[in-house]
Amino acid sequence: MQLNIIYEDEDILVCFKPAGIATQTASLSGQDMVSLIKNYLAKQRKEKSPYVGVIHRLDQPVSGLLMFAKNQKAAAVLSKQIQDGTANKDYIAYCEGHLEERCGELVHYIRKDPVTKLAKTLDEKTFLEIQKVNKEEAKTYKKAMLNYEVVKEIEDSSIIKVHLQTGRFHQIRAQFLQIGNALLGDAKYGTPASKEISMKKRMNKIALCANHLVLKHPTTGKEMEFTLEKECLPQWYQG
Repeated sequence: MQLNIIYEDEDILVCFKPAGIATQTASLSGQDMVSLIKNYLAKQRKEKSPYVGVIHRLDQPVSGLLMFAKNQKAAAVLSKQIQDGTANKDYIAYCEGHLEERCGELVHYIRKDPVTKLAKTLDEKTFLEIQKVNKEEAKTYKKAMLNYEVVKEIEDSSIIKVHLQTGRFHQIRAQFLQIGNALLGDAKYGTPASKEISMKKRMNKIALCANHLVLKHPTTGKEMEFTLEKECLPQWYQG
């Protein structure tokens, strides 16, 4: 696979990750973005093992913008922006049904189930009830927040824009499932209704794409904004 590099300088590299490619994998045979970038930089710099810092990740079935650091100093600065929420990450998604409100904020509590490897999601009321009786269990959950806006309603589904306030495990997929609007094409978190709509629309890939990214440059401090070009956007959004 050829890398689709959107921006590169001495400190950072921004690229487009296609759906189906892992951000990083421990598998020796699996293709992933880190390996592709390392190979690219090795040829460019004529180094055997160039540094590639993972700043943030996208789930394997999700497409979109990814930024990597090319040195440890840049990685530390950028990682802090991700952790403290000063970096902006926006997505587009296609979900089942129509949302009750055209725009709003979703607040849940999420943890990764060690057995199923899926996100377990609680609404705020349920979380507070658990916190009262089992504080240790409550500590395993992390607060997950996002904002959304409905772009278009299409029969039995909706196209939405999503702005992440936090970066939790499978957050967008889990939160929209929790409110009854599972993402289309999502094999892991799909409902019978979403799977039926996905089949009807011939969508076999999760309808989620990271289309917008804003961070401050790790060296200059200048705000940098990246938006996916039309040719990289999923077909369901272009149509």
